[in-house]
Amino acid sequence: MYKIIVVEDDRIIRRGICQTIPWGENGIEVVGEASDGEMALELIAQHQPHLVISDINMPFLNGLDMARQLKEISPQTKFIFLTGYEDFSYAQQAVQLKAFDYLLKPVDSELLLEKVKEALAEWSETFSNEQLLVESRAIRQQKFFKQLMTVGETETDIEKGLAELDVHLDGTYYSAIIVHDGCEGKLQSSLDKEIVLNTSTQIDQDKFHLLSVTDNEWVLLIGHDETVEAVGLATFLLEQLPDVTLAYGRPYTNLFEIGRSFVEAKMALDLRYILGTGKLFSIDEKVTSGEQSAESLKAIDTKLIAQIKQGVPEKVEELLEEFHDAIIDYQSLSLAVLKVMTLKYATLLSFEIDRWSKDEASTYSADVYQAVMEMNSLHDMMQIIRELIQQWSEILYQKEESKFKSHVDLAIHYMNEYYSDSNLTLQKLAKMIHVSAPYLSNLFKLEKGFNFGDYLLELRMKKAMELLREESLKTYEISEQVGYSNPQYFSICFKKYTGHTPAEFKKKLNPNVS
Repeated sequence: MYKIIVVEDDRIIRRGICQTIPWGENGIEVVGEASDGEMALELIAQHQPHLVISDINMPFLNGLDMARQLKEISPQTKFIFLTGYEDFSYAQQAVQLKAFDYLLKPVDSELLLEKVKEALAEWSETFSNEQLLVESRAIRQQKFFKQLMTVGETETDIEKGLAELDVHLDGTYYSAIIVHDGCEGKLQSSLDKEIVLNTSTQIDQDKFHLLSVTDNEWVLLIGHDETVEAVGLATFLLEQLPDVTLAYGRPYTNLFEIGRSFVEAKMALDLRYILGTGKLFSIDEKVTSGEQSAESLKAIDTKLIAQIKQGVPEKVEELLEEFHDAIIDYQSLSLAVLKVMTLKYATLLSFEIDRWSKDEASTYSADVYQAVMEMNSLHDMMQIIRELIQQWSEILYQKEESKFKSHVDLAIHYMNEYYSDSNLTLQKLAKMIHVSAPYLSNLFKLEKGFNFGDYLLELRMKKAMELLREESLKTYEISEQVGYSNPQYFSICFKKYTGHTPAEFKKKLNPNVS
Protein backbone atom coordinates (compact mmCIF):
# COMPACT_ATOMS: atom_id res chain seq x y z
CA MET A 1 0.00 0.00 0.00
CA TYR A 2 1.29 3.46 -0.91
CA LYS A 3 1.88 5.95 1.91
CA ILE A 4 0.96 9.64 1.71
CA ILE A 5 1.10 12.58 4.13
CA VAL A 6 -1.23 15.60 3.99
CA VAL A 7 0.12 19.01 5.04
CA GLU A 8 -2.43 21.83 5.31
CA ASP A 9 -2.85 24.55 7.94
CA ASP A 10 -6.61 24.79 7.39
CA ARG A 11 -8.00 22.03 9.59
CA ILE A 12 -11.29 21.71 7.67
CA ILE A 13 -9.55 21.33 4.31
CA ARG A 14 -6.99 18.94 5.81
CA ARG A 15 -9.61 16.71 7.37
CA GLY A 16 -11.64 16.82 4.16
CA ILE A 17 -8.68 15.56 2.12
CA CYS A 18 -7.90 12.84 4.67
CA GLN A 19 -11.42 11.58 5.31
CA THR A 20 -13.62 12.20 2.26
CA ILE A 21 -11.39 10.72 -0.45
CA PRO A 22 -11.51 6.88 -0.62
CA TRP A 23 -7.77 6.39 -0.23
CA GLY A 24 -7.94 2.83 1.11
CA GLU A 25 -10.03 1.61 -1.82
CA ASN A 26 -7.25 2.78 -4.11
CA GLY A 27 -4.39 1.12 -2.23
CA ILE A 28 -3.32 4.33 -0.51
CA GLU A 29 -2.90 5.02 3.22
CA VAL A 30 -2.71 8.46 4.85
CA VAL A 31 0.06 7.77 7.38
CA GLY A 32 0.19 11.28 8.80
CA GLU A 33 -1.17 14.80 8.65
CA ALA A 34 0.36 18.09 9.74
CA SER A 35 -0.63 21.74 9.97
CA ASP A 36 2.76 23.19 9.04
CA GLY A 37 6.02 22.30 7.35
CA GLU A 38 8.01 21.80 10.55
CA MET A 39 5.62 19.16 11.88
CA ALA A 40 5.47 17.57 8.42
CA LEU A 41 9.25 17.09 8.17
CA GLU A 42 9.24 15.02 11.37
CA LEU A 43 6.46 12.80 9.97
CA ILE A 44 8.23 12.47 6.61
CA ALA A 45 11.49 11.44 8.26
CA GLN A 46 9.61 8.85 10.30
CA HIS A 47 7.36 7.35 7.60
CA GLN A 48 9.32 7.95 4.33
CA PRO A 49 6.06 8.39 2.36
CA HIS A 50 5.73 7.90 -1.38
CA LEU A 51 3.90 11.22 -1.79
CA VAL A 52 3.23 14.44 0.14
CA ILE A 53 0.21 16.65 -0.59
CA SER A 54 1.04 20.10 0.74
CA ASP A 55 -0.36 23.60 0.89
CA ILE A 56 2.20 26.27 -0.02
CA ASN A 57 1.21 29.09 2.35
CA MET A 58 1.61 27.83 5.92
CA PRO A 59 3.00 29.22 9.20
CA PHE A 60 6.48 28.41 10.55
CA LEU A 61 7.71 26.65 7.38
CA ASN A 62 5.92 26.98 4.06
CA GLY A 63 5.42 24.19 1.56
CA LEU A 64 8.18 25.25 -0.82
CA ASP A 65 10.82 25.45 1.92
CA MET A 66 9.59 22.16 3.32
CA ALA A 67 9.98 20.52 -0.10
CA ARG A 68 13.57 21.75 -0.35
CA GLN A 69 14.41 20.14 3.01
CA LEU A 70 12.38 17.04 2.14
CA LYS A 71 14.88 16.21 -0.60
CA GLU A 72 17.50 15.63 2.09
CA ILE A 73 15.48 13.37 4.40
CA SER A 74 13.33 11.47 1.87
CA PRO A 75 14.76 11.95 -1.64
CA GLN A 76 12.37 9.52 -3.34
CA THR A 77 9.19 11.19 -2.03
CA LYS A 78 7.11 13.01 -4.62
CA PHE A 79 4.88 15.96 -3.80
CA ILE A 80 1.81 17.81 -5.08
CA PHE A 81 1.34 21.48 -4.16
CA LEU A 82 -1.98 23.14 -3.32
CA THR A 83 -2.46 26.90 -3.16
CA GLY A 84 -5.24 29.47 -3.11
CA TYR A 85 -3.10 32.06 -4.90
CA GLU A 86 -2.85 32.20 -8.68
CA ASP A 87 0.70 33.42 -8.48
CA PHE A 88 3.07 32.42 -11.26
CA SER A 89 6.10 32.64 -8.96
CA TYR A 90 4.73 29.79 -6.84
CA ALA A 91 4.14 27.64 -9.92
CA GLN A 92 7.60 28.48 -11.18
CA GLN A 93 9.23 27.45 -7.88
CA ALA A 94 7.14 24.29 -7.79
CA VAL A 95 8.46 23.35 -11.24
CA GLN A 96 12.04 24.07 -10.13
CA LEU A 97 11.53 21.75 -7.16
CA LYS A 98 10.30 19.06 -9.58
CA ALA A 99 6.86 18.88 -7.99
CA PHE A 100 4.60 16.35 -9.68
CA ASP A 101 1.77 18.89 -9.95
CA TYR A 102 0.53 22.28 -8.77
CA LEU A 103 -3.22 22.59 -8.08
CA LEU A 104 -5.31 25.64 -7.21
CA LYS A 105 -7.70 25.52 -4.28
CA PRO A 106 -10.46 24.64 -3.85
CA VAL A 107 -9.38 21.30 -5.29
CA ASP A 108 -11.91 18.83 -6.65
CA SER A 109 -11.60 15.52 -4.73
CA GLU A 110 -11.78 13.38 -7.85
CA LEU A 111 -9.13 15.48 -9.60
CA LEU A 112 -6.83 15.27 -6.57
CA LEU A 113 -7.26 11.49 -6.33
CA GLU A 114 -6.49 11.13 -10.02
CA LYS A 115 -3.34 13.26 -9.72
CA VAL A 116 -2.20 11.28 -6.67
CA LYS A 117 -2.64 8.00 -8.56
CA GLU A 118 -0.66 9.38 -11.50
CA ALA A 119 2.12 10.54 -9.17
CA LEU A 120 2.30 7.16 -7.45
CA ALA A 121 2.36 5.36 -10.80
CA GLU A 122 5.30 7.53 -11.83
CA TRP A 123 7.01 6.77 -8.50
CA SER A 124 6.63 3.04 -9.13
CA GLU A 125 8.00 3.28 -12.65
CA THR A 126 10.94 5.44 -11.53
CA PHE A 127 12.03 3.62 -8.39
CA SER A 128 10.77 0.02 -8.50
CA ASN A 129 13.17 -1.26 -11.18
CA GLU A 130 16.04 0.68 -9.65
CA GLN A 131 15.24 -0.74 -6.21
CA LEU A 132 15.01 -4.29 -7.55
CA LEU A 133 18.41 -3.91 -9.18
CA VAL A 134 19.99 -2.58 -5.98
CA GLU A 135 18.35 -5.28 -3.86
CA SER A 136 19.42 -8.03 -6.27
CA ARG A 137 23.02 -6.85 -6.19
CA ALA A 138 22.96 -6.58 -2.39
CA ILE A 139 21.44 -10.08 -2.05
CA ARG A 140 24.18 -11.61 -4.22
CA GLN A 141 26.86 -9.84 -2.17
CA GLN A 142 25.33 -10.90 1.14
CA LYS A 143 25.02 -14.52 -0.02
CA PHE A 144 28.71 -14.57 -0.97
CA PHE A 145 29.89 -13.29 2.41
CA LYS A 146 27.52 -15.60 4.29
CA GLN A 147 29.04 -18.58 2.51
CA LEU A 148 32.49 -17.23 3.27
CA MET A 149 31.72 -17.26 7.00
CA THR A 150 29.89 -20.59 7.21
CA VAL A 151 31.57 -22.86 4.67
CA GLY A 152 35.08 -21.62 4.06
CA GLU A 153 36.02 -20.92 0.45
CA THR A 154 38.79 -22.48 -1.62
CA GLU A 155 41.20 -20.27 -3.52
CA THR A 156 39.29 -20.81 -6.77
CA ASP A 157 35.90 -20.25 -5.10
CA ILE A 158 36.89 -16.85 -3.75
CA GLU A 159 38.38 -15.64 -7.01
CA LYS A 160 35.32 -16.83 -8.91
CA GLY A 161 32.95 -15.28 -6.37
CA LEU A 162 34.73 -11.93 -6.51
CA ALA A 163 34.65 -11.98 -10.31
CA GLU A 164 30.91 -12.68 -10.29
CA LEU A 165 30.48 -9.66 -8.00
CA ASP A 166 32.54 -7.62 -10.49
CA VAL A 167 35.32 -7.08 -7.95
CA HIS A 168 38.68 -6.44 -9.61
CA LEU A 169 41.56 -5.16 -7.51
CA ASP A 170 45.24 -4.53 -8.11
CA GLY A 171 47.87 -4.11 -5.43
CA THR A 172 50.73 -5.64 -3.50
CA TYR A 173 48.43 -6.36 -0.54
CA TYR A 174 44.71 -7.07 -0.15
CA SER A 175 42.67 -6.28 2.95
CA ALA A 176 39.08 -6.13 4.21
CA ILE A 177 37.53 -3.44 6.40
CA ILE A 178 34.04 -3.99 7.82
CA VAL A 179 31.80 -1.00 8.55
CA HIS A 180 28.93 -1.72 10.94
CA ASP A 181 26.13 0.81 11.41
CA GLY A 182 24.37 0.53 14.76
CA CYS A 183 22.56 3.86 14.47
CA GLU A 184 18.83 3.31 14.02
CA GLY A 185 16.94 5.40 11.52
CA LYS A 186 19.90 6.23 9.29
CA LEU A 187 19.25 5.63 5.60
CA GLN A 188 21.43 2.82 4.29
CA SER A 189 21.87 4.52 0.89
CA SER A 190 22.99 7.71 2.62
CA LEU A 191 25.66 5.96 4.69
CA ASP A 192 26.69 3.91 1.66
CA LYS A 193 27.47 7.14 -0.20
CA GLU A 194 29.30 8.58 2.81
CA ILE A 195 31.59 5.55 3.00
CA VAL A 196 32.43 5.69 -0.70
CA LEU A 197 32.97 9.46 -0.62
CA ASN A 198 35.28 9.36 2.39
CA THR A 199 37.18 6.34 1.10
CA SER A 200 37.76 7.95 -2.29
CA THR A 201 39.38 10.97 -0.64
CA GLN A 202 42.09 8.65 0.72
CA ILE A 203 42.67 6.09 -2.05
CA ASP A 204 41.87 5.86 -5.76
CA GLN A 205 38.41 4.65 -6.79
CA ASP A 206 39.86 1.66 -8.66
CA LYS A 207 41.61 0.39 -5.53
CA PHE A 208 38.51 -0.46 -3.45
CA HIS A 209 35.03 -1.94 -3.69
CA LEU A 210 32.20 -1.40 -1.18
CA LEU A 211 29.94 -4.45 -0.84
CA SER A 212 26.96 -5.32 1.35
CA VAL A 213 27.40 -7.92 4.10
CA THR A 214 24.04 -7.42 5.86
CA ASP A 215 21.41 -4.67 5.86
CA ASN A 216 23.51 -2.56 8.24
CA GLU A 217 26.99 -3.85 7.49
CA TRP A 218 29.40 -3.25 4.60
CA VAL A 219 32.86 -4.47 3.65
CA LEU A 220 35.54 -2.45 1.91
CA LEU A 221 37.78 -4.73 -0.14
CA ILE A 222 41.05 -2.88 -0.80
CA GLY A 223 44.10 -3.33 -2.95
CA HIS A 224 47.09 -1.38 -1.62
CA ASP A 225 50.87 -1.13 -1.82
CA GLU A 226 51.77 -0.47 1.83
CA THR A 227 50.73 -2.80 4.67
CA VAL A 228 49.59 0.11 6.88
CA GLU A 229 47.30 1.70 4.27
CA ALA A 230 44.24 -0.27 5.34
CA VAL A 231 44.75 0.64 9.02
CA GLY A 232 45.16 4.30 8.09
CA LEU A 233 41.97 4.24 6.01
CA ALA A 234 39.99 2.50 8.77
CA THR A 235 41.20 5.08 11.31
CA PHE A 236 40.24 7.92 8.96
CA LEU A 237 36.76 6.49 8.33
CA LEU A 238 36.10 6.19 12.07
CA GLU A 239 36.96 9.88 12.48
CA GLN A 240 34.58 10.83 9.66
CA LEU A 241 31.77 8.43 10.66
CA PRO A 242 31.62 8.50 14.47
CA ASP A 243 28.33 6.55 14.67
CA VAL A 244 29.76 3.41 13.07
CA THR A 245 31.99 0.59 14.31
CA LEU A 246 34.87 -0.65 12.15
CA ALA A 247 37.07 -3.73 12.11
CA TYR A 248 39.87 -4.79 9.79
CA GLY A 249 41.67 -8.02 8.98
CA ARG A 250 45.34 -8.58 8.24
CA PRO A 251 46.77 -7.69 4.78
CA TYR A 252 47.57 -10.60 2.42
CA THR A 253 49.65 -10.74 -0.74
CA ASN A 254 47.25 -12.86 -2.81
CA LEU A 255 43.80 -11.69 -3.91
CA PHE A 256 42.14 -15.01 -2.96
CA GLU A 257 43.36 -14.46 0.63
CA ILE A 258 41.23 -11.35 0.94
CA GLY A 259 38.51 -13.76 2.06
CA ARG A 260 40.68 -14.62 5.07
CA SER A 261 41.10 -10.92 5.84
CA PHE A 262 37.30 -10.54 5.77
CA VAL A 263 36.77 -13.44 8.18
CA GLU A 264 39.37 -11.93 10.54
CA ALA A 265 37.62 -8.55 10.39
CA LYS A 266 34.27 -10.22 11.07
CA MET A 267 35.70 -11.98 14.12
CA ALA A 268 37.25 -8.75 15.37
CA LEU A 269 33.90 -6.97 14.95
CA ASP A 270 32.43 -9.23 17.65
CA LEU A 271 34.49 -7.24 20.16
CA ARG A 272 31.82 -4.52 19.95
CA TYR A 273 29.58 -6.72 22.11
CA ILE A 274 32.20 -6.63 24.85
CA LEU A 275 34.05 -3.32 24.45
CA GLY A 276 31.29 -1.15 22.98
CA THR A 277 30.46 0.43 19.62
CA GLY A 278 31.85 3.44 17.80
CA LYS A 279 35.39 2.02 17.88
CA LEU A 280 37.97 0.41 15.60
CA PHE A 281 38.93 -3.25 16.16
CA SER A 282 41.44 -5.63 14.61
CA ILE A 283 41.99 -9.38 14.77
CA ASP A 284 45.27 -8.79 16.62
CA GLU A 285 43.30 -7.28 19.52
CA LYS A 286 41.17 -10.39 19.80
CA VAL A 287 43.62 -12.30 21.96
CA THR A 288 42.89 -13.96 25.26
CA SER A 289 44.77 -15.54 28.09
CA GLY A 290 43.17 -18.84 27.05
CA GLU A 291 42.42 -21.42 29.69
CA GLN A 292 43.36 -19.13 32.58
CA SER A 293 40.69 -16.56 31.57
CA ALA A 294 38.13 -19.30 31.02
CA GLU A 295 38.81 -20.76 34.46
CA SER A 296 38.51 -17.33 36.04
CA LEU A 297 35.10 -16.79 34.43
CA LYS A 298 33.93 -20.22 35.56
CA ALA A 299 35.03 -19.57 39.17
CA ILE A 300 33.22 -16.21 39.36
CA ASP A 301 30.15 -17.75 37.74
CA THR A 302 30.00 -20.40 40.51
CA LYS A 303 30.34 -17.72 43.21
CA LEU A 304 27.64 -15.54 41.64
CA ILE A 305 25.12 -18.37 41.61
CA ALA A 306 25.94 -19.22 45.24
CA GLN A 307 25.56 -15.61 46.47
CA ILE A 308 22.24 -15.16 44.67
CA LYS A 309 20.90 -18.30 46.33
CA GLN A 310 22.22 -17.12 49.72
CA GLY A 311 20.36 -13.82 49.34
CA VAL A 312 23.25 -11.34 49.56
CA PRO A 313 22.63 -8.52 47.00
CA GLU A 314 25.72 -6.51 48.02
CA LYS A 315 28.05 -9.45 47.44
CA VAL A 316 26.36 -10.24 44.14
CA GLU A 317 26.98 -6.66 42.99
CA GLU A 318 30.69 -6.94 43.88
CA LEU A 319 31.05 -10.25 42.05
CA LEU A 320 29.19 -8.87 39.05
CA GLU A 321 31.84 -6.18 38.60
CA GLU A 322 34.57 -8.84 38.79
CA PHE A 323 32.67 -10.87 36.21
CA HIS A 324 32.41 -7.83 33.91
CA ASP A 325 36.19 -7.29 34.03
CA ALA A 326 36.87 -10.99 33.45
CA ILE A 327 34.67 -10.99 30.33
CA ILE A 328 36.56 -8.00 28.94
CA ASP A 329 39.88 -9.77 29.59
CA TYR A 330 38.62 -12.92 27.91
CA GLN A 331 37.16 -11.07 24.86
CA SER A 332 35.91 -14.21 23.17
CA LEU A 333 32.28 -14.49 24.27
CA SER A 334 29.76 -14.13 21.46
CA LEU A 335 26.52 -12.21 21.81
CA ALA A 336 24.61 -15.50 21.90
CA VAL A 337 26.71 -16.73 24.86
CA LEU A 338 26.20 -13.41 26.65
CA LYS A 339 22.44 -13.77 26.23
CA VAL A 340 22.45 -17.32 27.62
CA MET A 341 24.48 -16.19 30.64
CA THR A 342 22.20 -13.19 31.20
CA LEU A 343 19.12 -15.40 31.07
CA LYS A 344 20.65 -17.73 33.66
CA TYR A 345 21.34 -14.94 36.18
CA ALA A 346 18.10 -13.15 35.33
CA THR A 347 16.08 -16.30 35.96
CA LEU A 348 17.73 -16.80 39.36
CA LEU A 349 17.24 -13.16 40.35
CA SER A 350 13.64 -13.08 39.08
CA PHE A 351 12.89 -16.14 41.18
CA GLU A 352 14.24 -14.35 44.27
CA ILE A 353 12.24 -11.22 43.41
CA ASP A 354 9.05 -13.23 43.00
CA ARG A 355 9.74 -15.16 46.20
CA TRP A 356 10.15 -12.02 48.31
CA SER A 357 7.57 -9.87 46.56
CA LYS A 358 4.17 -9.47 48.18
CA ASP A 359 2.45 -9.35 44.79
CA GLU A 360 0.83 -12.65 43.83
CA ALA A 361 1.33 -12.14 40.12
CA SER A 362 4.70 -10.85 38.99
CA THR A 363 5.57 -9.69 35.47
CA TYR A 364 9.33 -9.52 36.04
CA SER A 365 10.19 -12.75 34.21
CA ALA A 366 8.38 -11.86 30.95
CA ASP A 367 9.81 -8.33 30.92
CA VAL A 368 13.34 -9.54 31.58
CA TYR A 369 13.16 -12.22 28.88
CA GLN A 370 12.15 -9.59 26.33
CA ALA A 371 14.99 -7.31 27.46
CA VAL A 372 17.53 -10.14 27.13
CA MET A 373 16.32 -10.98 23.61
CA GLU A 374 16.82 -7.34 22.60
CA MET A 375 20.25 -6.85 24.23
CA ASN A 376 23.20 -6.14 21.95
CA SER A 377 26.23 -5.83 24.21
CA LEU A 378 27.95 -6.61 27.49
CA HIS A 379 26.80 -3.16 28.62
CA ASP A 380 23.16 -4.20 28.08
CA MET A 381 23.79 -7.43 29.97
CA MET A 382 25.19 -5.57 32.97
CA GLN A 383 22.33 -3.09 32.96
CA ILE A 384 19.69 -5.84 32.97
CA ILE A 385 21.33 -7.73 35.83
CA ARG A 386 22.05 -4.57 37.87
CA GLU A 387 18.41 -3.52 37.63
CA LEU A 388 17.26 -6.95 38.80
CA ILE A 389 19.70 -6.81 41.73
CA GLN A 390 18.37 -3.34 42.55
CA GLN A 391 14.76 -4.57 42.51
CA TRP A 392 15.72 -7.58 44.63
CA SER A 393 17.57 -5.39 47.12
CA GLU A 394 14.62 -2.99 47.39
CA ILE A 395 12.25 -5.84 48.18
CA LEU A 396 14.59 -7.39 50.76
CA TYR A 397 15.06 -4.10 52.58
CA GLN A 398 11.73 -2.45 51.91
CA LYS A 399 11.28 -1.29 55.52
CA GLU A 400 14.47 0.72 55.40
CA GLU A 401 13.74 1.80 51.83
CA SER A 402 10.35 3.23 52.88
CA LYS A 403 12.18 6.09 54.62
CA PHE A 404 13.33 7.37 51.25
CA LYS A 405 11.54 8.54 48.14
CA SER A 406 10.82 5.92 45.45
CA HIS A 407 12.15 6.35 41.93
CA VAL A 408 8.71 7.42 40.73
CA ASP A 409 8.42 10.09 43.43
CA LEU A 410 11.85 11.33 42.48
CA ALA A 411 10.84 11.37 38.79
CA ILE A 412 7.69 13.34 39.58
CA HIS A 413 9.76 15.80 41.59
CA TYR A 414 11.99 16.38 38.55
CA MET A 415 8.98 16.67 36.23
CA ASN A 416 7.40 19.31 38.45
CA GLU A 417 10.68 21.23 38.24
CA TYR A 418 11.55 20.73 34.55
CA TYR A 419 8.16 20.46 32.81
CA SER A 420 9.03 23.62 30.83
CA ASP A 421 11.84 21.75 29.06
CA SER A 422 10.49 20.95 25.57
CA ASN A 423 13.07 18.15 25.28
CA LEU A 424 11.98 16.37 28.46
CA THR A 425 11.50 12.69 27.59
CA LEU A 426 11.18 9.45 29.51
CA GLN A 427 14.74 8.56 28.45
CA LYS A 428 16.13 11.88 29.66
CA LEU A 429 14.25 11.65 32.96
CA ALA A 430 15.41 8.07 33.54
CA LYS A 431 18.99 9.14 32.97
CA MET A 432 18.61 11.93 35.57
CA ILE A 433 17.61 9.44 38.27
CA HIS A 434 20.03 6.73 37.09
CA VAL A 435 17.59 4.02 35.95
CA SER A 436 16.60 2.69 32.53
CA ALA A 437 13.63 4.11 30.65
CA PRO A 438 11.69 0.77 30.46
CA TYR A 439 12.20 0.25 34.21
CA LEU A 440 10.93 3.76 35.04
CA SER A 441 7.98 3.37 32.68
CA ASN A 442 7.00 0.10 34.37
CA LEU A 443 7.33 1.67 37.85
CA PHE A 444 5.02 4.54 36.84
CA LYS A 445 2.28 2.10 35.88
CA LEU A 446 2.78 -0.14 38.91
CA GLU A 447 3.00 2.60 41.57
CA LYS A 448 0.77 5.34 40.16
CA GLY A 449 -1.58 3.61 37.75
CA PHE A 450 -0.73 5.92 34.85
CA ASN A 451 2.18 6.38 32.47
CA PHE A 452 4.84 9.06 32.09
CA GLY A 453 3.27 10.72 29.05
CA ASP A 454 -0.16 11.08 30.66
CA TYR A 455 1.31 12.65 33.81
CA LEU A 456 3.49 15.10 31.85
CA LEU A 457 0.55 16.16 29.66
CA GLU A 458 -1.70 16.70 32.68
CA LEU A 459 1.03 18.63 34.51
CA ARG A 460 1.65 20.91 31.53
CA MET A 461 -2.04 21.51 30.86
CA LYS A 462 -2.76 22.43 34.49
CA LYS A 463 0.18 24.84 34.47
CA ALA A 464 -1.11 26.30 31.20
CA MET A 465 -4.59 26.83 32.67
CA GLU A 466 -3.02 28.67 35.61
CA LEU A 467 -1.02 30.90 33.29
CA LEU A 468 -4.07 31.65 31.11
CA ARG A 469 -5.64 33.33 34.11
CA GLU A 470 -3.00 36.03 33.73
CA GLU A 471 -4.34 38.36 31.06
CA SER A 472 -0.94 39.78 30.13
CA LEU A 473 0.52 36.52 28.76
CA LYS A 474 0.22 35.60 25.06
CA THR A 475 -0.50 32.05 23.95
CA TYR A 476 2.99 31.57 22.48
CA GLU A 477 4.54 32.75 25.78
CA ILE A 478 2.48 30.23 27.73
CA SER A 479 3.37 27.54 25.19
CA GLU A 480 7.09 28.07 25.82
CA GLN A 481 6.66 28.19 29.60
CA VAL A 482 4.94 24.79 29.69
CA GLY A 483 7.38 22.99 27.39
CA TYR A 484 5.99 23.37 23.87
CA SER A 485 8.29 24.92 21.26
CA ASN A 486 5.45 24.94 18.71
CA PRO A 487 2.48 27.15 19.83
CA GLN A 488 0.16 25.55 17.28
CA TYR A 489 0.87 22.06 18.58
CA PHE A 490 0.35 23.37 22.12
CA SER A 491 -3.08 24.70 21.11
CA ILE A 492 -4.01 21.31 19.63
CA CYS A 493 -2.98 19.49 22.84
CA PHE A 494 -4.78 22.05 25.00
CA LYS A 495 -8.02 21.68 23.08
CA LYS A 496 -7.86 17.89 23.27
CA TYR A 497 -7.37 18.11 27.03
CA THR A 498 -9.89 20.87 27.89
CA GLY A 499 -12.25 20.93 24.91
CA HIS A 500 -11.37 24.60 24.30
CA THR A 501 -8.62 26.43 22.49
CA PRO A 502 -6.39 28.62 24.72
CA ALA A 503 -8.20 31.71 23.39
CA GLU A 504 -11.63 30.21 24.14
CA PHE A 505 -10.51 29.16 27.60
CA LYS A 506 -9.14 32.63 28.34
CA LYS A 507 -12.34 34.29 27.12
CA LYS A 508 -14.38 31.94 29.29
CA LEU A 509 -12.35 33.04 32.32
CA ASN A 510 -12.57 36.72 31.35
CA PRO A 511 -15.80 37.22 29.36
CA ASN A 512 -15.28 40.99 29.21
CA VAL A 513 -11.98 40.61 27.37
CA SER A 514 -12.44 41.05 23.63
